[in-house]
Amino acid sequence: MEFKYPFIATGIGSFPHKEEKEVFSLILRDFPHIPFWPQLPKRSFLEGMVAQYSEGFPSLKLDEKNQKLWVETSSGFEKEVERFYLSVEKGETDPFRISEDYAGGLRLLKDLSREEVRKKIKYIKGQITGPITFGLALTDQEKKPIFYDPTWKEILIHHLSFKARWLEKRFHDLFPGIPTILFFDEPGLSAFGSAFSGLNREEVILSLNECFNAVEGLKGVHCCGNTDWSLLLSTRLDILSFDAYGYIKTLSLYPKELKAFLERGGILAWGIVPTSEEILKEDAQSLVKRFRKGVEILSKEGIDPALLQRAILTPSCGTASLPIPLAERVCELTAEVSNLLRERSSSSVSS
Repeated sequence: MEFKYPFIATGIGSFPHKEEKEVFSLILRDFPHIPFWPQLPKRSFLEGMVAQYSEGFPSLKLDEKNQKLWVETSSGFEKEVERFYLSVEKGETDPFRISEDYAGGLRLLKDLSREEVRKKIKYIKGQITGPITFGLALTDQEKKPIFYDPTWKEILIHHLSFKARWLEKRFHDLFPGIPTILFFDEPGLSAFGSAFSGLNREEVILSLNECFNAVEGLKGVHCCGNTDWSLLLSTRLDILSFDAYGYIKTLSLYPKELKAFLERGGILAWGIVPTSEEILKEDAQSLVKRFRKGVEILSKEGIDPALLQRAILTPSCGTASLPIPLAERVCELTAEVSNLLRERSSSSVSS
């Protein structure tokens, strides 16, 4: 794939604010080239990582008061599953829509589609919880993660795939001609390979690839912790979004897989701006220095530095857990790092 805009910036998704209008100015100011709709989990339980994409899931039980959700194979299960698969077979995306009760931030898409905003946009980005994280967090009535049940796992992959199709169609309707990026958020993969994880490598790769098959534009995975990066690099993803502030050295342990990914056109989304109190001791210059150190680490492992120019800059994770002033500082610094790297890249090319 061709990526023409090195070092442009985007966000991961979540904010600590309670109103989307509060973050609209941040997105316009700091992420004009790859804007995205914000997730606001502090406004509602329904905007939490799993609940936000659970709408329409067969036999879902939701206890909003106690902030719990699960699935049950109780009476009516067969009819709900039959109706679900009928929509899948027909290729209908509307039954999988994400309503504003679950994602009020989607309202921003109309504002972002205004001509004066639209002319700056290079890509439009969305995010969705990935099948591993979703399937490990959502349980049945016996509190068993549904990812480990073949019937439920097949349902969840179809469910998330059609959520992705619906979201991408929404983008195409509002932003015709503008390419799309869709991240599948997979913090659950941080547990892969641990003694507490029953995840199977082949199942993880197959599940992710099946979700990727539903996406026409660029598809990525965001994992904010450490994982077996060779697993993700073995999938058909286009963008690997990772915490470059904390885990660049662990990524460098997989040079063969990383090189193959980049040589086929893959893009790294560098989460170089920390989403923790570490932000208090950093500025744009120190983070640019850290980014260049990361490039040096990967280059020493045989990665062509020219391939690492194909980069997106992001915060290391979502900012929902931060106080609002720190979250806004994260956005500001991400934009500053992006601007500095793009300026220096342009200078080196012109010289």
